[in-house]
Amino acid sequence: MGRFLFIPLNQICRCNSNPKMSKTNPIPQNTNPLNSILQSLSKSGKLDEALQLLLQSDDHQPPPNLQSYAALLHACISTKSLRHGRTLYLHLLQSKDNNKRTDLLKNPTLISKFITLFAACGQLDEARRAFSYGTNGTACLSEPVYVAMAIGFSKNRLFRETLLIYCEMLSAGVEPGNFTFSVALKACSGLSDIRNGKSVHAQIIKAGEDESDQVVYNAFLKLYVD
Repeated sequence: MGRFLFIPLNQICRCNSNPKMSKTNPIPQNTNPLNSILQSLSKSGKLDEALQLLLQSDDHQPPPNLQSYAALLHACISTKSLRHGRTLYLHLLQSKDNNKRTDLLKNPTLISKFITLFAACGQLDEARRAFSYGTNGTACLSEPVYVAMAIGFSKNRLFRETLLIYCEMLSAGVEPGNFTFSVALKACSGLSDIRNGKSVHAQIIKAGEDESDQVVYNAFLKLYVD
């Protein structure tokens, strides 16, 4: 195993430092009839028809709600349809640039799904650009966005990059939960980095998280036993 860069995680941790940061981002409701059609097409895997309907919708009518966009992205992720995901991402960028719609790419639910899709399709540069765009500001500083990027790196065995995203998350004041801790622990295991693994372990204790949680416990086993 080659040498790796030690990251002083214990000096970065800011657990509970920003109570305004939320782990969840409720999605508001919208009664636009276009929503039910888009969501039905998405659930049926008819992405061509759904995107055609979306792109041809009248700019003067109410836009689809976040559930509809999330359903489209979920279908893209399920089928690993990079083409449809890119089309949707470009549509949202253009809508924002033309001042037609709210910048939905700042929404944690959507941006985390885009990151997941791009990373699952092996397009880590696109995933990182989406992550950088989404976290530019405070609106999207939430745990799911960082976790999506960290998992994307981890699944592609880029464990050092996974830890760096974890460090960015801590520096931004976003409070990690057990799943985030498990991703960081697995990255340490992938690097055979016991030193940083112990730092993450200490942060779990400091945050008052349950060390017996199955996801965290399995990560401990992988780090300390394997």
